[in-house]
Amino acid sequence: MLRSIKNHFSNHNAEVQSTIKLIDIEERFDLAFSRFFGLYFAKMGKFFNMTPTQVSIISLIVGVAGGYMLYYQDSWVITVWASVLITLAGVLDSADGQLARMTGQSTELGRFIDGFIDSAIFIACYLSACAYYVQGEMGWSIFLLAIPAGVVSHIFTSQIYDFYKSEFLYYVAGSESSKVKKIEELPQTSDEVGFWNKFFRGLEIDYTKRQWMLVTRTEEMRDVYEHFAFNDSTREKFIEKYRNTFNPIMFWWALVGGTNTHRTLIMLFSVMGRFDLYLIVCLIKLIPIAIVMLAQKFMDEDFVKQLKFQLATQESA
Repeated sequence: MLRSIKNHFSNHNAEVQSTIKLIDIEERFDLAFSRFFGLYFAKMGKFFNMTPTQVSIISLIVGVAGGYMLYYQDSWVITVWASVLITLAGVLDSADGQLARMTGQSTELGRFIDGFIDSAIFIACYLSACAYYVQGEMGWSIFLLAIPAGVVSHIFTSQIYDFYKSEFLYYVAGSESSKVKKIEELPQTSDEVGFWNKFFRGLEIDYTKRQWMLVTRTEEMRDVYEHFAFNDSTREKFIEKYRNTFNPIMFWWALVGGTNTHRTLIMLFSVMGRFDLYLIVCLIKLIPIAIVMLAQKFMDEDFVKQLKFQLATQESA
């Protein structure tokens, strides 16, 4: 019996690996937990003929419910249950992507919807936890911590991380659906049919505009990268060089901007009944965020110089 259980988990883990676009940038927690258990929910979704969007909506409902329960900062029992729901929402968030790849329903809009749902869940967490402090000595001043912590340290940094993660998948894995399009390349809301399609397309356009505003990588750099990444004569060497250059910094982007980092810290400090300390940690986190952003900027500039020199050498030969 133990052998059959071991074989089951071994086979299941192999299936998990097959649903991953590129293991280089997978966070360890996702590999060991979210992806592992998410695949079970993805299989359930497939069995019941559910769409990835339906799984995403369930994830949203579960996560917002958990976020609401963080209002009870003085009850560790309730905040533990809140943590369970928030964790489950994270697993379902993984499941919708796995279901999309299993059923061939991956779309460019899906990447944005995942980010939108993550933001909605975390906004629920922030508002509910802060509502607890509004009734105490801190009062409304809690939002002097919550707004910069939530918007700058959390949401904006997560969007920057999502940009560079998508870029890595686009170049190294050749995932066209992961490409963060330039603004002029995006379909317009007028091209969509139906209220919700127009609504989400409008949010996607705003989200993408904000990403390009926040990151240090420019559209000119994108043009240079694409020239080498999708040229048959240079693609193989470019992928190797891009992976070796930017793979290390992806770890740091995940650490300062990844959903797992924020989710874990929120749950930890809420169970302690000190969400206010979490906000302070987020503000302190702005220092390593700035360091990682500068490192990314310098690495991009140096990488582009090397590519331009290579191009100039080829043209003069």
